[in-house]
Amino acid sequence: MIKTIIFDIGNVLIDFCWQKMFCEFGLKGEAFEKLANATVRHPGWQELDRGTISTEEVIEMFAKEAPEYRSYIERIYQDPTKMLERYDYSIPWIEELKSRGYRIYILSNWSKPAYEACVDNALSFLSLVDGVVFSYEELVIKPDKKIYDILCQRYDINPEEAVFLDDSEANIISAREYGLHGIHFKSYEQGRAELEELLTR
Repeated sequence: MIKTIIFDIGNVLIDFCWQKMFCEFGLKGEAFEKLANATVRHPGWQELDRGTISTEEVIEMFAKEAPEYRSYIERIYQDPTKMLERYDYSIPWIEELKSRGYRIYILSNWSKPAYEACVDNALSFLSLVDGVVFSYEELVIKPDKKIYDILCQRYDINPEEAVFLDDSEANIISAREYGLHGIHFKSYEQGRAELEELLTR
């Protein structure tokens, strides 16, 4: 029986809409792709989530990849909220599941600057959940199984009684290997349907 529901944040509860931000910069075509490759698609993006590198260091790293776009790179970190928009369904969904007696937790690869920028707006649902584990605080990111262990040990979660929803298939595979039930989240309609099917077993 499932007693605990664990949510990822990006592209599950919050839209990671970096494409929208880049379009607002007025970038398209080759310029759009070059900035994307130098930032959100760059391996260094995850290092900020891991908490092992500072914002200043990551800006310098990205600027080396695309020096002509340095001003845009700096603007990304000046206001990360421009690429992080909470889905309308997020708070009602969490409130509904809580009202049905489920324990709700957050487990997310998330950076400190994104947390500080969004804690009072896009991340306001944090006050509704039973616990949170952010990668930048633990110095480990999904799909490393250590982060699932941190969550389960800290909040006394039995993996066999818990389900994790994440938009990354790799993260779901590692969560299942750890012992959690897993749902590869692709849309609210699909994720909710699969969750309800699991909850009624």
